Amino acid sequence: MRFRKYALRLSGIIFLWYSALMEWSALLSSARLSGGSSTAGKRSAFNRDFGRVLYSSAFRRLQDKTQVFPLGRNDYVRTRLTHSLEVENVGRALALELREIIEERGDAPGVDLSPLGDIVATACLAHDIGNPPFGHSGEKAIETAIAEAIRTGICSPEFAGFRFEGNAQGFRLLTRICDPINERGLDLTVATLGAFTKYPCPPAAAKDSPRRYKKFGINTDDLPTFRTVAEACGLPEIGPDCWARHPLAFLMEAADDISYLIADLEDAFISRIISYDQTLEQLCLLGRLEQKHRDRAEEESRRHGLTAGIHYARALAIGQCIRTLRHTMEEQYDAMMSGDLTTSLMKASPLCADYEAVSRFSLRHIYSHESVQRIEITGFNVIRGLLELFLLWVEDSAHPLSPKIAAILHATPEEAATRESRFAHVIDYVSGMTDSYALQTYTSLTGRA
Repeated sequence: MRFRKYALRLSGIIFLWYSALMEWSALLSSARLSGGSSTAGKRSAFNRDFGRVLYSSAFRRLQDKTQVFPLGRNDYVRTRLTHSLEVENVGRALALELREIIEERGDAPGVDLSPLGDIVATACLAHDIGNPPFGHSGEKAIETAIAEAIRTGICSPEFAGFRFEGNAQGFRLLTRICDPINERGLDLTVATLGAFTKYPCPPAAAKDSPRRYKKFGINTDDLPTFRTVAEACGLPEIGPDCWARHPLAFLMEAADDISYLIADLEDAFISRIISYDQTLEQLCLLGRLEQKHRDRAEEESRRHGLTAGIHYARALAIGQCIRTLRHTMEEQYDAMMSGDLTTSLMKASPLCADYEAVSRFSLRHIYSHESVQRIEITGFNVIRGLLELFLLWVEDSAHPLSPKIAAILHATPEEAATRESRFAHVIDYVSGMTDSYALQTYTSLTGRA
């Protein structure tokens, strides 16, 4: 175990303490939870991880899940799937920068760093895989249904800790739901699962964690699985059932931060929600672009149309954000490796103030737009309506509609055995729906258009 020395000066006396650093040899472990072989064939274990996520039905369903704007508004705007592919591209670029930093520092002697790109890329590819239909409004509808089920006693007091969060549902899906028979999910490597887990704690530990994680990323019944991941990767436990992040999780988070805000600006322009001047101004602000870059974007607009100018500015902004975060990773490297970094790379970087300014602009002019509000209201009502119907089966398996609901949900005898198992199955089923299928199911079952 390596250590980094820190110093604190009090009344002229220097106190020294040492903070253990995580080791890349463990962080890049190719072990799988199943204990299966990771070395067969010419492809690396981490490249196989990438393929397993890419070809999974759960990832494919992201093509019909709302990112921000209503599906069908036009053929250009992003879905969760195209967004995830863009996050993967940015994440892989950040991984290359981090690899250079590690090599320049000589911080991983004898360790093969080539997997960094595939590990971060796979984590990025999967980062939204647990999100329900209709984005945040769908998530709120599920949370509301859970709270109501617990309040009304549909679920026992022992089940009162059950909550829904897209990140935790993603971990559950990757490690269990994708293979419900064997409960091994996609059987990814522990390194990839560690990089995927942005909030390595369960609901009960999130508020009280030393890192003050704003969300939880592990369901309570998935704790044993994540503990195996943490131990294999050498992630330090910083509190009861709470761990420091895998360093590569910071890169996945940063890639998402860069991608979604820039993409939402571009999509809002294409959807005629914000003007060309507003879009260009915000892209230049977020990317901290110089006047010469703005002039070039304006030239592209004059020669090839306004959209071409926005495309050019978007590409420059992404590139500049990556370069800036390279310097932040250099500055925060020790904190990442010791588990002491308590904020995101974006917030630790010089981009923070501009990032927050663009976020406020987007909240005021994009996310509050009528078209976005309409789809959020629709999504909330659709998901709430489906859950109200399916909870009839959860509350009373002898209800006249329960056998029909169980058939629709393809519930196994084990999933139908108890209220708690039925409730968990309903949440898994609804959260895995696409927007179109949820709307279609809601319409066909309720008769409401």
